[in-house]
Amino acid sequence: MKKILSTILVFVLVLLFGTTAYANVGESENVTVNITEDELRTGSSSVIEDALRIATDEYVKHLTINLPSGTYTLVGPLHIYSNTTLNLQADTVLVRGFDDSSLLRTGNTDEAFYGYDGYRNITVSGGVWDSKFASVTGMRFMHCDNVKLKNFTVKNICDSHHIEIGAANHMTLDGLTLTGYKRTKNTSGEAVQIDPVHDSKHFKYSHYLDDTPCQNITVKNCTFTDVFSGVGTRAGVVGSYFTNMQIVGNTFTNIKDKAICTYQYINSTIKNNTIKNATVGIFFEEYPTKNLTSKLYAPFAGIGKTKILTDVNTSIYCNTIEVKKRTSYAQSCGIGVYGGVMSTSTAKSTGLKSGSYLIKNLRIKKNKITVHSADSCGMELKYLYHSKINENTVTRSASSGNKGIALYHCNDNLLYKNTLSGAFQDGIFVKSASKNNELASNTAKKMANYAVSVSADSKVTVNASNTLSATKGAVFISNKRIEKPKLAKKLTVTRKGRKTTVKWNKVKNASGYYIYRTRKKGGKYQLIATVNKNSKTTFSETTKKKYYYKVSPYKQYKNSVVIGDKKA
Repeated sequence: MKKILSTILVFVLVLLFGTTAYANVGESENVTVNITEDELRTGSSSVIEDALRIATDEYVKHLTINLPSGTYTLVGPLHIYSNTTLNLQADTVLVRGFDDSSLLRTGNTDEAFYGYDGYRNITVSGGVWDSKFASVTGMRFMHCDNVKLKNFTVKNICDSHHIEIGAANHMTLDGLTLTGYKRTKNTSGEAVQIDPVHDSKHFKYSHYLDDTPCQNITVKNCTFTDVFSGVGTRAGVVGSYFTNMQIVGNTFTNIKDKAICTYQYINSTIKNNTIKNATVGIFFEEYPTKNLTSKLYAPFAGIGKTKILTDVNTSIYCNTIEVKKRTSYAQSCGIGVYGGVMSTSTAKSTGLKSGSYLIKNLRIKKNKITVHSADSCGMELKYLYHSKINENTVTRSASSGNKGIALYHCNDNLLYKNTLSGAFQDGIFVKSASKNNELASNTAKKMANYAVSVSADSKVTVNASNTLSATKGAVFISNKRIEKPKLAKKLTVTRKGRKTTVKWNKVKNASGYYIYRTRKKGGKYQLIATVNKNSKTTFSETTKKKYYYKVSPYKQYKNSVVIGDKKA
């Protein structure tokens, strides 16, 4: 019976596409359809749509459709189903000839799927999709799993997205070109939008809405040119997180707003991207910087015991970013990180969940940022906790302007081996009750005001290993310029029995001294004591082993500390 049905299917394919099309249904139940140029000239999208529908037959294991070279007008949308490969030639161009739907989308609108159980095992490859600046999404993929989009162009979108992705798992965008955008409305306009399936504004077929986020999405080797925003997520559902999102090796050029915009991403990587002439390079957000109720939604199941995750475990590294203020919609910066706190009253009025939407365990490393306008900053970090910012190069080419790296409400972070140059107003700027941040081995030279500026309510440790210089002073805390303490001189160590005494000359203006010790010469020194004002201290040793000591003076003002060089 199965073989008879396969034979019938072959006959139907021949009727549909004539003798020029090749259809093969064998024991493997794989089908290949080669559509000819003549068939596309006469039937256009209806011919492709009929071929795509073959995949819905239960006896078809996988369908492959090959389109010929040439330019063809689509008179209606194409619907792609599970287990389908759609191949266009490099010079195949499909042009929009209708207004009210996407050029290509998963399945049909009458089918209701949830989670990732809709359409799977889909590949679209090659060619050009021209949307002719229609005010509708170019392509839409929802409730899907194992989708590959490779080596094609989507161009000419108005007030929408080139590609829209919702509730997708294991999806790869590789080698795509997204270009051409016209903006007539106040829309976010990501070329590739990746969203949870929550509201009918973005996903108008209400039976699809179930709050499913995307996961295991890779966007790599893609080119974004002359679009409003590049790739990313602008909205989320409380407690619903996007995981294992990989944005790698892409090129963004002439981006009016944000090149990369993430929202509620965890366990993700953003690396090796090149961004030129954007207002914002990378925008990493866990709490809305504005428009709260249009960006953060209560889950359909209710807030209940919904958990707010703070450990993002994400890396942003080895990106090359050039930014310039091109629009008023966003703070211009190379990298922006934004957490926040929702009060009980705000949660009550919005129906959301109160609490700390902090960002922890974020690694920002080896990025090269160049700022080309006076009102742009290198990095702006808010509510960032327990994270590392290291080995980044931040350069200002403009004659004057904003901050190099700015921290607001940030606690317990380590900033080390960063290099800042150019006429930044301040190199590293710490404000708004930021506590216990440490600066080590950073270089900030020739800043317009201060190399390091700290507000009175913040607490920073400025290690001696930093190289700092600026027009008004290296370090400015609250309302006072703080000089790095000079080296403690004439250090002596004497030992009688188990008692060791360390002495040194007092250092003018030092608030105290840190005492360090190691067991071997050239070994790693550990802090063992803090001495206030005195110029000697005595220890009772538990062993007769030989120790080496260092003394470092420090200056404390308000809550912050500037440490001087160590004397061995």
